[in-house]
This record gives sequence, C-alpha cells and structure tokens, in this order.
Amino acid sequence: MVLGAVVRARGAGLACPDWPLCFGELVPALDFGVILEWGHRALAGSVSLLLVGLSAWMYQDRRAWAACRGLLGVSFVVLALQVVLGGLTVLKLLASWTVTSHLLVGNLFGVCLTLLSARLFEVAQEQDGPVMSAPVSPALQGLAWGVAGLYLAQMTLGGLVSSRFAGLVCPQWPACAGDMFFPSFGGLLGLQLTHRLVAYALTFAIAALAWGAWDHPRLGGRSRLLLLLVIVQVALGIANVLLRLPVEVTALHSATAAALGAATALVVRDAARARTAPPLAAAPTPAALPEIVA
Repeated sequence: MVLGAVVRARGAGLACPDWPLCFGELVPALDFGVILEWGHRALAGSVSLLLVGLSAWMYQDRRAWAACRGLLGVSFVVLALQVVLGGLTVLKLLASWTVTSHLLVGNLFGVCLTLLSARLFEVAQEQDGPVMSAPVSPALQGLAWGVAGLYLAQMTLGGLVSSRFAGLVCPQWPACAGDMFFPSFGGLLGLQLTHRLVAYALTFAIAALAWGAWDHPRLGGRSRLLLLLVIVQVALGIANVLLRLPVEVTALHSATAAALGAATALVVRDAARARTAPPLAAAPTPAALPEIVA
C-alpha cells in the first residue's frame, strides 16, 4: 500500500502502460518509473503467494482452519478484486473511480489480514483456556461503529482528493485561502474542504472513544493507540499542504491511514463482540438467608 502511494506520488502509475505484462514482457527493461510500478506489481504477487502459503499451513491445523476459514475466504475474494482493480487502473488510464476503488479495497485487504492475524493469536491463546472479554456499553459500541463509518468516508475522500489532484486547491492551513476557511463547497475546493472537516470529526470521535474506553482492559489500550495514530495522520495531512505534497510525507500519510484502518477494525471487533454488562443480582433478604445456608 505504501509503495502504491509512492507510485502515485511519483506519477509512475502508467510507467507500465499495459497489464498484466509490462511493455509486453514479464520482466521489462527497467528505469526509475518502471522499477516503481513493476516493483509494486511484483510485491503484490508476493503477497498473493504468501496468502496461499498461509492457507496451506492453516489447513494442516484443525483449530486454526475451523476458526479462520471464513475470514480467509473473504481475504481471497478481496485480494482478487484488488488485482482486477489494479489492472483497471492501468487500462482505464488512472481514472478517478479506479484509483479510489483500488485504494479502498487495498485497505480493506489490509483490514482482513489484521483480523486474520488477531484471530490466529486468539486460537493460540485459547490453548491455555478461554479468552474472556470485558463488557462494553451500547453507547461505546455505537461510538466505535461511528468511528469506522467516519474512517471509511475519510478514506474515500482522500482517494478522490488524490485521484483528482485536489491536494493543493487549499494551499494553506488552517485557513483555505488567505483569511477564508470555507470559501466555497463547489467542485474540487468543496472536495478538499469536506476532506478536512471529516478529518476533524474523525479525530474528535476517536478522542471521545478513547476517553470512554480509557479503563477498559482491552479496548482502552487500542483506542489510545487509535487516538495517537489519528493525531499523527492529521499532522501528516497538514504537512502535505504546507510542504507541497512531498513524496515522503505522502507515503507516510498512506501508511498511517492503513495503520489507522487496521486499528479501527480491531477496536470495532472488540467492541462488537463484548457483551453488555449484566444487571447486578438483587441482594438476598434476611428471611432468605437461612434457606440459602441450608
């Protein structure tokens, strides 16, 4: 995903103008742009082979296979879709919808691998006894899902901003142009401003989640990690504007976005799986005490 961002930032998305080959060859003559684009494809192929190898290993372990085969199947479907979108991105000459879809599905694949890893760790831990989950309130569960929705919206907006070259239509921060914060919500300007507003909303939502889950044994640490990641992500977004989209910052922005998606998936998973706290049982009346003793 990070290499894909570098390919995009370097303008090397069509360095290989055909697909699945590159200039009609499996291994083309290499220059800087081709190295980036062809290397991106080769790395994607390596990920595919590793997933096949993981599947073969899991099939030999009954407990791992029973626990993870459904999620593994989803991972293969998402990977296949990502490969198709990668080809369409080239064949459709970097059309905005293909670039944005490629970004979204790539991050979805990263989420699948994160959830798969978490489940495999649980399978290993369950050999020592059942893994207990502390209760989570319905309000906190709803907030976790809200964070996931805002993250999806922000990732989509980020893909559109990048694919439509709207990263610098607001050349300043925190204002957009001069002393105007919201000069217009039309066209590319509106796209960039909406991207900023959703970033602020996502940050506040994650801060509220971290505050509410601060003392939770599992959700607390992960929600605080989520808060740290979103603060770093906002800082990188600001740096992208102020430094005029340097490749290094763009790559870090994409890497942090992927980490943010993985952490969000874990938080939502933990919140959704935890049962709400059962009501406290009423204390026995004095008349019932002898009967209990008996």
